[in-house]
Amino acid sequence: MRRPAALLAALSLGALPSAAAAQDRSPWLPPPALEQPVRPLPPPGVAREPEAWQVTPPRPSLPPFMQRPVALPAGMVTLNWGAGFAFSSIPSTSSFTRNNTGLGLAFDLSAGLGKHLQLDFGTGLRFSTLLAADRYGRVLRDDVFQTGNRFVGNPWVKLRYAILDGATGAFGVGVEALVQLPFAEASAWSVGAGVPLQWSLPAWRLRFETGVFMQFVLSDGSTIRNVLNVPLRVLVAAGDTFAVGLITGVQVGNAFRDDATEPNVQFGIALRARINATVELSGQWLMPAVSPVGLDAYGLGFAVTHRVR
Repeated sequence: MRRPAALLAALSLGALPSAAAAQDRSPWLPPPALEQPVRPLPPPGVAREPEAWQVTPPRPSLPPFMQRPVALPAGMVTLNWGAGFAFSSIPSTSSFTRNNTGLGLAFDLSAGLGKHLQLDFGTGLRFSTLLAADRYGRVLRDDVFQTGNRFVGNPWVKLRYAILDGATGAFGVGVEALVQLPFAEASAWSVGAGVPLQWSLPAWRLRFETGVFMQFVLSDGSTIRNVLNVPLRVLVAAGDTFAVGLITGVQVGNAFRDDATEPNVQFGIALRARINATVELSGQWLMPAVSPVGLDAYGLGFAVTHRVR
């Protein structure tokens, strides 16, 4: 009886380093291979070099939960559930709107289709308001415009290709294309294209997310024919599982046209926390147009990001 117990204890102690290493890895990267290649033995008298799996990499200054790739690895699927609360000081004249507050729900699905390729799908719900409160539930995610003006927000599909992955490196860049369906009343088809960018400064525990995104409304009767969006999100790690950040950016309607609108500058504060290897919580307070409109509209958003496989 003593010999099996001693053997079990030895196996348990041997598994501890592997478990600790798994906790230090990014939760959004694929797991390491179970089988490692074995190199041939060196000639007699020559020291054998350690295998790659035997070398312990230096612990990065940037926590693993902030080392997110531009596109998810193949086979990985994440869900993002969000709730948004919108407030406005502008009185409404619409019979559909009961008051100047609103509640919305947002849903996003992301899936890694292949090497450096990611598919996104999303939509939203609005309850008794024209304030599009579901946009606040897409915490720390790029805005999608022309989402309809009634209960169901127009669903959209986006395909992203990562040119540089940027998961653990300092820089990442990709390209993406978007199509939005006109499910809601008084809406039209729209298409978009963008270049997402991200980079990090591990020594400062900082992560930057930005890019250039353009969305076109395919309707001759639309007042806003296109929207240019240049967001900027700065996240700083306050610990191994918690980060705070700043949200800003510029949005221009009818960009590069004679009837271009005055640029809207947004401002907000964001929080992100890792609960475990597959679940993250995030929240934001956002003013979509701090300039030139000011405090006429703002909102709160909360989201749960869950890795399902």
